[in-house]
Order: sequence, then C-alpha cells, then structure tokens
Amino acid sequence: MRKRLPLLPVLLVFFITVTVSSIQLSPDSFQEPFNQANQLYEEGKYSEALSIYLDIEKKGAHWKLFYNIGNCYYKLNNFVRAKIYYLRAERLKPFEPSIQKNIEIVNKRFNDKIPGEKLDFLSRVALRIESFISLNIVSAVFLVSVIILNVFIFVLLKRGKSRFILYGVSFSLVITLLIFGYHMYRTGKQNLRNTAVIVKEDTNLRSGPGENNTILFKVNPGLKVKIIDQSRNWLQVSASSQVAGWMEQDSLERI
Repeated sequence: MRKRLPLLPVLLVFFITVTVSSIQLSPDSFQEPFNQANQLYEEGKYSEALSIYLDIEKKGAHWKLFYNIGNCYYKLNNFVRAKIYYLRAERLKPFEPSIQKNIEIVNKRFNDKIPGEKLDFLSRVALRIESFISLNIVSAVFLVSVIILNVFIFVLLKRGKSRFILYGVSFSLVITLLIFGYHMYRTGKQNLRNTAVIVKEDTNLRSGPGENNTILFKVNPGLKVKIIDQSRNWLQVSASSQVAGWMEQDSLERI
C-alpha cells in the first residue's frame, strides 16, 4: 500500500519556497562590504567604492545599495548610469526624498526635458502603501499566515472536526489566499521591468518596428520611457502622451 505525503509538510514547503524566493536583500547581510564601500566613497575613491557596490548587487537588491551606486556613477560623471540606478532605487523605495532629490539633480544633466506622466490618485495611494510596507514584510506576514493555516489543518487531522477548528481553518485559509494574492501582485510588479532609460546617442523613435518606418523623433540618453510592446528586437515606448514610437532594443536599458 502506497503512503501519501502528509499535507502539512507539502503546503509548508511550497509556500516557504514561494516566500523566500521573493525576499529582498537585507542591509545586515552585506553590512561589512557595504560599510567598506561607504568609507571609500567618503574618501573620494569612487571607482573602488563602485566596484564593491556592484559585487554586492550580484547577491541581491536593496534601495540603499542602488542609491549609493547611483551616487558613485554621478561622481564619475556617468550621468546615464546614475539615473538608471536612482530609478532602480525608486522602484524599491517610492517617495524617498533623497532619491527624488537626486533624480531631479541628475535630470538637469540631460538635454531632453519631457515631463513624465502624472499618476492618478489611486496609483499614488497604492505607491504610498508600498513605500511603507516592503515586500519583505508582506513575505513575513504571508509566511506566518501559512504556518497558522497548517497548524489548524494539523489539528483538524489529529483531533477531528469541531466548530472552532473548522472556523479556524476557513478563516486562516481566506486570509492566506488574500495575502498570497497581494504577495504575488507585489512580486510580479517588482519583476515587471516596463520602464527604461535611453542609453544611446541620437536614438530614433520610429512609427513602427523596423528601419523602413518613418522617424518621428530623435531622443537623447537619459530619457526615461515606458515600454508598451515588443516586436522582435524593437520596443514600442512612450516618454509622454506626445512623445512615443518604436526603437531598437539595445538603445535603452530596463530599470
């Protein structure tokens, strides 16, 4: 007679795997090299500091790390790379004043002065919530809800049905599914890289995907665009409601 794998360990392992895979790098996990790079930065050794920061980046993401990488690139007069990393920091920490200030400063170094599209009220509220509740916190709450659900299931299997246990299983299941849905939304949003920065000089925006299409605009490095669609190695992008078109994929770098 074949034995069935117990439900409790299966659910727990699955949800822990999903949760851990989305956890962002914690500053404590790279504190020593991070402090070393900070010290080099304070001493004006920006290239050496940048090298250490980029090594840390290979292990994970954190807004402070991206912010400091942006600062190094700015000091080294690589303003396009600086903006890319400031925007990456902004993705993880919306509305952080220091990030917003540095984005404004670096934008003054570019030729194109196209105002970005303004967010509606609901989008701003959602971003505010995300700025206070990090994905790590959502992951931790989700993991706790999974453990509670598994405890109720374990008690149900061991002691049988009772009104309290059935209510506990039902309530914890609903809560877990709601948090799971929000967790997947936040994880998907974090992995969705639909914004980019132009990195090539005199990039052409065309009316369609392909060099045989009409040139609509010429844009310069440093311009932030939103990626709308893709056709082979061509991307349809929008910088504003007036500036949009198709460009080659290697003309930009995704945030």
